[in-house]
Amino acid sequence: MTDFASTIGAALGSSMPVDVTSTRHGLGHLPSVYAVTDLATASIEAAGREIAALSGAQSTDVDRRLASFWFDMTLRPQGWKLPSIWDDLAGDYATTDGWIRLHTNAPQHRAAALRALGCEGTKDAVTNAVAKRQKTELESAVIAQNGCAAAMLTEDEWAAHPQGKAVLSEPLIAWETTGHTSPAPLISLENVRILDLTRILAGPVATRFLAGFGAEVLRIDPLDWEEPAAEPEVTLGKRCAGLDLRDTADRKRFQTLLAQADVLVHGYRADALEGLGLGSDTRAAINPNCIDVCLNAYGWSGPWTNRRGFDSLVQMSAGIAASGMQAANAPRPKPVAGASP
Repeated sequence: MTDFASTIGAALGSSMPVDVTSTRHGLGHLPSVYAVTDLATASIEAAGREIAALSGAQSTDVDRRLASFWFDMTLRPQGWKLPSIWDDLAGDYATTDGWIRLHTNAPQHRAAALRALGCEGTKDAVTNAVAKRQKTELESAVIAQNGCAAAMLTEDEWAAHPQGKAVLSEPLIAWETTGHTSPAPLISLENVRILDLTRILAGPVATRFLAGFGAEVLRIDPLDWEEPAAEPEVTLGKRCAGLDLRDTADRKRFQTLLAQADVLVHGYRADALEGLGLGSDTRAAINPNCIDVCLNAYGWSGPWTNRRGFDSLVQMSAGIAASGMQAANAPRPKPVAGASP
């Protein structure tokens, strides 16, 4: 079994405090062919060790059962209900040669899928249209329309895929020092200003964690972005605002905010900010000492570097959904918790 804690600690390098010990308790695990709860526990432990180092604490305590719950959803509405997190067309569809997942939560992505399919926007129409197509051909057609889709591959198919090979060669966490001066050492996250340009879901969870320990997090969304089912989860502890980075005035406002930030966290495609005139060199010139944290669905090298992606799509591409389906002898793709409509 993989020692996730050691793997994450090695990826964090010298920032991982060696004098902080962790204790784990709690029982149970999320149902999966993968050690999902072990990964969740180790990830929370790693983050807790870093927070402990800032505060001078010598130990952390991680509850395995609560880590499992936190991995899925952190809020439970009382007296009200959240809307579905999925658009009515989002989901897995059978093709002539396997399965494909369509991600249609954003209006523009829904429209792109329908253009590629050439059908009406009903579940039955999409199901029938997809059933006549090959999975990789349809995946390419949706991507060509600037949509989001992923054909289901097995682990072996992903290992042989050019993008799978590219990701395998990348480090778990890549570090690069670009600042011109040495920032003062932190003793807590209070008053640390974090600019959050992430959507769904890894990035917002990371900045939510930092907000929970005192950081000042400002989340910036596009003016037309709405995901009401996820907003209570991804905005917890943050202040929120909207900017259109394609607009000159809004882009200048963002640059002003960036100049004042200690940390920028963003999850756009690798070329997205560059296309808006906010590439890495420009960001570094605006604020040389800002910690720039970048997340990219399919990695930073290979043919899919600039492909739109979400967790549920990556699970289809990388063999996770296929392995879950096979292990459970299920009739359809079976990703890990939280990735299915």
